[in-house]
Amino acid sequence: MMKKIQLLMLIMILGSVALNALEMSPGVSLGAELGISRGDNAGSNERIGPLVRGHVQLEIFPYLYMRNGLGYTILSARDDYSTSTFLGDVRLVLSPWEEKKVAPFIYAGAGASYDFKHKDADVIPLFPFGIGTKIKVKEGMALEISAGYNYSNSDMLDNTPHDQEAGNSLIAGEGKDGFFNLSLGLHFSDTGKKAKEEAPKAPPVMEKPVEPTKTPPPPKPEVTPRPTPDLKTMDSDGDGLSDYDEIHIYGTDPYKADTDGDGLSDYAEVMKYKTDPLNPDTDGDGLTDYDEVMKYKTDPLNPDTDGDGLSDYDEVMVHKTDPLDPDTDKGGMNDGEEVAQGKDPLDPSDDFFDITTGASFDLEGIMFDTAKYEILPVSVPVLEHALKVLKEHPEVKVLIVGHTDSVGGVQDNLILSRNRANAVKNWLVDRGIATDRIRTDGKGKAEPKTTNETVEGRAINRRIEFIIE
Repeated sequence: MMKKIQLLMLIMILGSVALNALEMSPGVSLGAELGISRGDNAGSNERIGPLVRGHVQLEIFPYLYMRNGLGYTILSARDDYSTSTFLGDVRLVLSPWEEKKVAPFIYAGAGASYDFKHKDADVIPLFPFGIGTKIKVKEGMALEISAGYNYSNSDMLDNTPHDQEAGNSLIAGEGKDGFFNLSLGLHFSDTGKKAKEEAPKAPPVMEKPVEPTKTPPPPKPEVTPRPTPDLKTMDSDGDGLSDYDEIHIYGTDPYKADTDGDGLSDYAEVMKYKTDPLNPDTDGDGLTDYDEVMKYKTDPLNPDTDGDGLSDYDEVMVHKTDPLDPDTDKGGMNDGEEVAQGKDPLDPSDDFFDITTGASFDLEGIMFDTAKYEILPVSVPVLEHALKVLKEHPEVKVLIVGHTDSVGGVQDNLILSRNRANAVKNWLVDRGIATDRIRTDGKGKAEPKTTNETVEGRAINRRIEFIIE
């Protein structure tokens, strides 16, 4: 009698949970299934029996559900046992692909069973688990196929002690019972409260209002049209160029003060530095226009500002030389020539001259005041280097040629260049070099080495050239 009371309480609890789920949750669905079962208690003597089950499913979280189910099956084995078993359980169902047409799932849970065939039978705990899949037939209805196992930690699921059974359990193990199940059913969703909430509400019945006395609408205010903006005066990005000029002349972005993103405003590039506002590296030397103007003080329009044969980028980033000085180490040989010959442009000690007949090179670092030919003291280290080479090679004869920049007249520059060449010769002769080993000449401004349009270019063109004879 006590066992039947326990079973009745289980049914009442499951029924109460199901009814409460139907009322409270929008994610409630129903299902019914038919199938077969086979005990796992008596080995090969087991028979296949019918299985029927119904359930109410409640959504807990997305893709996680709780099923409350009741069922009935017949478990039997030839010449061994036979039961008429009532089942009740609660299962957790994990279905990650619930929204797909084909939705596999797994389940596990706990419940109990009772054998109506034997009045003295116990209520036996059950732990169902298995797999299945739902195939959507139409909206709100799916075909469900599942297979699983019901494990019992008792030996009396079949109401027969283990020592009286013909075989052992395959899964549950010795002294424990269980049974397999395979079922096919229909699953119905979108029921309960969700359907109620989606049902259209009847419009409220309202009494016909008394129409108020109509009053004429106030006159519409006159709208003054907005003036058309003048692109020639507008400067949307505040860079100093009008929107009209940016669009029609320079092709820059009127809403972006620095179109090419190099750090210089479009106005500064166009009006001040004459660089390309659409190209962050106008001279293509590898340094941005901003870095050349603001950081290294090089010419953003000339890839080799000091004219030594190395690009500004190579001087700054590769060789660490001064891009504004053609002879960084003041050794008498320009940086480009040193690099080309495998020398260190930062070490003046390896700056020696090519003394083969016909060779020519600029003696970098000999400085004069503007329009004068007196040698400045800063030039002494370079001249001493040349003196050392000439003393070590007494057979060498040289032609010293002076050059000037473009400032001044042609005749004045020609005379100045010859005087500077003679000043270098006199310095060497005064220190022991035979006068017949040195000839001089001047070219004035006739043979510039680079542009005379910049201060840096003019400094490069004021130079002394040695030619080996």
